[in-house]
Amino acid sequence: MTDSEALLARAGRLTAAGDAAGAFGLYREAARLHPACAPAWLGMSGLLLARGDEGGATQVLSHGMAAVGADAEGRAQLAGPFADRIGKLRPTGWHAPIERDLRILFGEAVDHQRLARVTALTLLGKAETKDEGEVALDRIAEDPLWSGFLARCLNVEPAMETRLAAIRAAVAGRAGRLMEARARLVCALALQAFAGEYVLEPVAASQAGDDVDAVLLSCLDRRLIDLAPSEAALRAIEARGGDLGVRLIRRTLTDLQREAGLAHAVPTSGASPGPEDTVSAKVRAQYEANPYPRWTAPPTPTPAALIDHIRALPGVDIGRLPVGPLKVLVAGCGTGFEAIDLAWMDPTLAITAMDLSRRSLSYGMRMAQDLGVGTITFQQGDILDLAQAPASFDVATSTGVLHHMDDPVAGLRAIGQAVRPGGVVRVALYSERARSPVVAAHRLIREQGLKATPDGVRAFRAQVLAAPSESALAALKTSDDLYSLSGCRDLAFHAHERRFTPPQVADLVGAAGMTLAGFDAPPPAMDAFHSAFGARADPLDLRLWDRLEVQEPFLFAGMYAVWCQTPR
Repeated sequence: MTDSEALLARAGRLTAAGDAAGAFGLYREAARLHPACAPAWLGMSGLLLARGDEGGATQVLSHGMAAVGADAEGRAQLAGPFADRIGKLRPTGWHAPIERDLRILFGEAVDHQRLARVTALTLLGKAETKDEGEVALDRIAEDPLWSGFLARCLNVEPAMETRLAAIRAAVAGRAGRLMEARARLVCALALQAFAGEYVLEPVAASQAGDDVDAVLLSCLDRRLIDLAPSEAALRAIEARGGDLGVRLIRRTLTDLQREAGLAHAVPTSGASPGPEDTVSAKVRAQYEANPYPRWTAPPTPTPAALIDHIRALPGVDIGRLPVGPLKVLVAGCGTGFEAIDLAWMDPTLAITAMDLSRRSLSYGMRMAQDLGVGTITFQQGDILDLAQAPASFDVATSTGVLHHMDDPVAGLRAIGQAVRPGGVVRVALYSERARSPVVAAHRLIREQGLKATPDGVRAFRAQVLAAPSESALAALKTSDDLYSLSGCRDLAFHAHERRFTPPQVADLVGAAGMTLAGFDAPPPAMDAFHSAFGARADPLDLRLWDRLEVQEPFLFAGMYAVWCQTPR
């Protein structure tokens, strides 16, 4: 054991014993002896966070990133937690240290979307954001932070959306041959437009200049797959756009071509969703038109055995649980994120990922191929058809799906019938109270007769972004879903949506013939629960959660997540 390893071990024991000061000193000494020792920097940061010093924790990670230098393993260990800390900052202007740290993180393999807001606010504080002149555009074109933000994030900041609209219009209005740096800027803007699925108002792209200029400027409003450029034009985009040109071709042409091929190869189980006026058919049509979400950063789960988590559920009957390697059904897998997350968390799982939408499935299949995940079987099918299939799964999960079904009880019952006796099902459902801003959005959409078309979505978004702070709609400005076409459609224009209160969730589980086995509440919600009702309060008493949610209506702004166990 090295000196650093010995110090880390001692620091861990002191932390467990409650001696934070002693542990911090040992972590600091380990970092002094071996600056590339990432666990030492993480240990110091964690202790500072535990005592509420978020600024100090962020600074320690910043120093750690500098200290590990080119050590790839150390950078990989620090980059994710560092991105989490930097991503929570909300600067009111430009700060050189923040920009320095952001530039570092855009060069690391992290989920850059976590940095979207802090990067937008940082860029808005820079001098070149004040006008659209030639000099300002050239500065933006040559700024790596702008390039990283535009190419790797979806903007979710209202003020930046206004700025982007002005930059897009200014770039599109410049006639003549694009300079190399300006061509890279157009590629970055086109990648940003693709991420938002062209939710911004189209710009009148100039057709002046050679074919490559015309194609590039057209990419501000359309995908390359729709433009059908020549091979010569694609080679020119690669040459002039560099890495951004290559990325633009891959994301807006090559990946989409692969998905189209995969969509035809998706196996189908059961019957079709039926006539076009059924809820299932309408939901399928929505996600065929707008697969959601088009995620890019892979999941980063902590390795764990799923069966261990299930055995720890407070209401589960362990004696009824299945044994051996688990077969898992992801019912309503969408674009595949949850299935891939499970596969990486527990490689022993045999996973079947099912969804109504072929286009959503093809996205998940492509991502699974790109990430080297081979333990998932994707198939198209309707959850209701599971009721006629033999019980062949040990675990099922259905996140954000049942509340889009005409009969959620029938849906949960069908999922339960696909699970062997004693198996478990996890479902996640919308909260009635937390969705109150969305209910206000539904009312506005209905009153104004807005349709789930690009123009209808743009008209709705304009009203949300202009809403005063006291308006119920204003809360939607902070939703990332507002800033993409498929996200906004899923958020406010869904073909069918129900919402629940905690007692209604309990009724749903009982009506499906199951027993409640667990309630997955995020740590802040669980802290609030025990603060309100005491340390011995039963988290499976959904009447208590209902009482708490009356006081804190946005406690479940994501969804409720409950575990149920099927009967013997």
